[in-house]
Amino acid sequence: MLEKGKISPRQAGELMFITIMATVILFVPAITSELAGHDAWIASPAGSLFGLVTVLLVFILGIRYPGRTIFQYSEDILGRFLGKLVALSFVWFFLHLAATVVRQFGDFLTTSFLPETPLSVFNFTLIFLAAIAVLSGLEVIARMNEFIILLVVSSLLAIFSLSISIWEIENLFPVFASGIIPIARGAIVPAAWHGEIVALAVIMPFLTRPRGALVSGAAAVLGSTALLTTALIAVQSVFGPDFTASMHFPIHLFVRSINIGRILTRFEVVIMIIWVAGVFIKTSVFYYCAALGIAQVFGLSEYRPVVLSLGLIIAVFSITLYSDVAELAHFLRDAWPVYSISMYSLGLPLLLLSVSLVRGKLSGEAQGKDKQDG
Repeated sequence: MLEKGKISPRQAGELMFITIMATVILFVPAITSELAGHDAWIASPAGSLFGLVTVLLVFILGIRYPGRTIFQYSEDILGRFLGKLVALSFVWFFLHLAATVVRQFGDFLTTSFLPETPLSVFNFTLIFLAAIAVLSGLEVIARMNEFIILLVVSSLLAIFSLSISIWEIENLFPVFASGIIPIARGAIVPAAWHGEIVALAVIMPFLTRPRGALVSGAAAVLGSTALLTTALIAVQSVFGPDFTASMHFPIHLFVRSINIGRILTRFEVVIMIIWVAGVFIKTSVFYYCAALGIAQVFGLSEYRPVVLSLGLIIAVFSITLYSDVAELAHFLRDAWPVYSISMYSLGLPLLLLSVSLVRGKLSGEAQGKDKQDG
């Protein structure tokens, strides 16, 4: 087996939670506020339904093909040629995701903290650290995340609690003022982020109890939804939907606005630290999935020889795929939801499960006919 490490369902759920949360809390509040207005905080839980469906699809496929990743059972289901095409498509998806996450990381730091520093410095640094994590294996990534998830969740909850005094809840109303359509449009964006839990289809074979993936995956989606919804309520109650929609990183400005008696200030440093930690884990997960996928598709005995060259590709893509932060935001708002949901988080898993069920039924009927003839 290419990966000898094992992680628990709890660790897998924590990995998926951070994988979703690391960037959703930074970019989605502005995009969802633009699309859904006052109802953005309602659109967030609506979008989680897509993530729960993805978890269910991935879980059923994983149980039907125990010990095999989505790269492997794609060939089992669709045959060698089509299966490899689908597997390579998922490799590209994880590669593209990793590059996009690295670009989000670089754009946030250059826009909000260190504008004079070249983007490439941040991107290559993150890739270097993620490469070390990927070379160390899935178990090491999961163990590091056990500390990081405590840091992220406790810090966010503390920040939201300290900011309650500046919330103006009337900014969240009126509810359903423009009907259901804006809510549906706004829900698609967080749905795309929740769909990233399709990475569970790569990790599930390495769980100590694979059947625990359903509960841990669902918990990751619901937990990230709860924090995103809280963030939307907090940001919109302070800035209102229009101003929130006009910013690239509203959560950053929101945190800067917290001032407790002129003593507790500069909370943006906290958000930067926890966000960098979360993005490191998220990048490592997608980087790992892409490296493992390449090794399995091409029949390599080890995934580690491809890690460094793959890291260079991710770093270059992170710089060249988007010209600036505005183009990145445009992609995340308009193209990413359709691209992600229709193909990878719902489209291809649903296709794989459908073909698997049909083939299983036909195989069962053929066996029954053979017994009758005998």
